[in-house]
Amino acid sequence: MDTTQLEEAIYAIFDKFNITFSNHVVDMLIETACAESCCGKYIHQISGPACGIFQIEPKTAKDVYDNYIQYRPEYKEIYNQLYIKSLDLRQNLMYNLAFQIFICRLIYQRIKDPIPHNKFHRAAYWKKYYNTVKGKGTTKGYLEKVNKYDTRECV
Repeated sequence: MDTTQLEEAIYAIFDKFNITFSNHVVDMLIETACAESCCGKYIHQISGPACGIFQIEPKTAKDVYDNYIQYRPEYKEIYNQLYIKSLDLRQNLMYNLAFQIFICRLIYQRIKDPIPHNKFHRAAYWKKYYNTVKGKGTTKGYLEKVNKYDTRECV
C-alpha cells in the first residue's frame, strides 16, 4: 500500500472518530505497517496468526477489547461502528483497514511511555512494545523496511 494513502486513511479515521493523535503517532502506525507487512504486501502471516497491514494477532485484539475498550464507552462505540459484524475478528483484522487502524492505535495508546518523535527511537519502541523480545523483528530490520516502503516526502 502506498504510505501517503495509508496516512490519509489514518488521518480520516482519527478525525472521524475524534481519536487523539499527533504526527509522530501517525508515523508510528505507518512505520509499523512497513515493518510488519511491508506496508500491506502481506495481509496474513505466512505461518502464524498475525493479520492485516499491522500484523495484529486476534488474541492481541481480543485483549485490547477485554482489558481496554470494554472499560471505555467512547472506544466501545467506535469499535462497534468499525467492526463488520458479518466478519469474524480475524477477518476484520485482515480485510477491514479502518478497524485495523483503530486497534493498532489502541495497542500503542495503552503503553505508558510516549511514542518517540524520531524513527530511530520509534524502532526501539516498536521492538520493545509491539514486536516484543519474543518477536523475530529487529530495530535494524524495522529501519530498513521503513526506509524502503515509506515513500512519503519529508519523513
